Amino acid sequence: MPRFSRFSVYALSAASLAALAGCASQQGFAPIAVTRSESAVASCQKVADLEARAGTFDQTDAELQLQREAREKGANTVLVSDADGTKGVAYRCAQPAVTSPSGSGTH
Repeated sequence: MPRFSRFSVYALSAASLAALAGCASQQGFAPIAVTRSESAVASCQKVADLEARAGTFDQTDAELQLQREAREKGANTVLVSDADGTKGVAYRCAQPAVTSPSGSGTH
């Protein structure tokens, strides 16, 4: 293989890895909260209705499917909306502010 072609392959590989890392950091790996309490999402923004479906290629449980779909839609919380746990609503909720524990400040 000529030297230029080998360099091009390496450059393309590096660019692909960088793009993939960028996508992963955009979506993040933060856990998706799952709740059955409407009051937990009262102040959140609705993103989409969700439905888990058993399929030939996806043998994961319904909750995991709902979490995955919520993450793909940019949500961080799922409200499970039926008794079977196969339907839900994706929400984007504000993250709580990080504060120091009481009594740990300077005097």
